[in-house]
Amino acid sequence: MPGAIERLSTHVLDVAAGVPAPDVPVVLVGADGTVLGRGTTDADGRVAQLNDEPFGPGEVTLTLDVAPYMVRTHGTVFHPRITVHVRLDGTRSHYHLPVLAGPFSHTTYLGS
Repeated sequence: MPGAIERLSTHVLDVAAGVPAPDVPVVLVGADGTVLGRGTTDADGRVAQLNDEPFGPGEVTLTLDVAPYMVRTHGTVFHPRITVHVRLDGTRSHYHLPVLAGPFSHTTYLGS
């Protein structure tokens, strides 16, 4: 039975440099446009918990402003903001959404 999502975390890895991406601002927004939380990746490229409060299942959007990091690190960026729109079914209390990013590409997956 679907339940509350207690925690949503992310991890940004710079695949071009082979290192975590620190100081990347991240915003989590619900389907109705409500900001559910904000964070900035730490030295290990992680935001351990984006949401301020538990929230219900449904669609959410994670937006990562990678432009400052990519320009500082690689001198250029093609995707200045990475937007990840997902449907969380509520079968987990914690969802982890890693992002693999480079100056010209990105990908994401459901982590553990």
